[in-house]
Amino acid sequence: MSVLWVALGAVLVVDALVMLRVTALHTGIVATFVLGLLYLAHGLSRRRVRWLRILVPAGTALLVALSAVLAVVGSRDTATGDEDAVVVLGTLVKDGEPTPALRARLDVAAAYAASHPDTLVVVAGGLAPGEDVTEARAMQRYLVAHGVAEDRILRDDTSTSTSENLAHARDLLDTRLAPGYTTTFVTNEYHVVRAAGIARQAGVDATHVHAPTPWYEVPVDYVRETLALGKLVLLRR
Repeated sequence: MSVLWVALGAVLVVDALVMLRVTALHTGIVATFVLGLLYLAHGLSRRRVRWLRILVPAGTALLVALSAVLAVVGSRDTATGDEDAVVVLGTLVKDGEPTPALRARLDVAAAYAASHPDTLVVVAGGLAPGEDVTEARAMQRYLVAHGVAEDRILRDDTSTSTSENLAHARDLLDTRLAPGYTTTFVTNEYHVVRAAGIARQAGVDATHVHAPTPWYEVPVDYVRETLALGKLVLLRR
């Protein structure tokens, strides 16, 4: 078992360091790095503390189980294809460009827009620390470069959370569409469960379609999402 914990710890530490090169620093990277160090310490330690021998495997099993639920449920799209608007939920940009996870969301949105030419696209996301381009602006540029007409894109440059993404998108669409319009949102599969819960809390009636998470982002993104989901359940925000 020691070899297993050392190997798992090494994978998480390396993945966190790799992610620093492809995206901006966030809590998922820090948490994954710390978790990797804890696994390494546990695996290399010659002293076996009984409660740790129980807690570490149990905690790991819980994390894996929750991640599996997020992946399975999040991959079950509910979009009908008849929605009047598609909302792309924002996430990090780096050096003014969408990060891989965000590009995956935008590729799904661009494909949806191409097959539904009357659909509006909302991009939502504010300015991250250290960046001079908002998430929404970077998303708009990417979509235009991939064939989505600029006049079909509505932009929210002020939101800083999933709840604000959805609420601000609703406000923008209220000004452009007749009452009774329908909406779907696009996000990575790990984020769907929480985003759908936030939408219900905010009174936003929306279906969803998932974007695949790049394989090398899976550990970091699922650790981050598990923490965020725990916060939502405990604090209701």
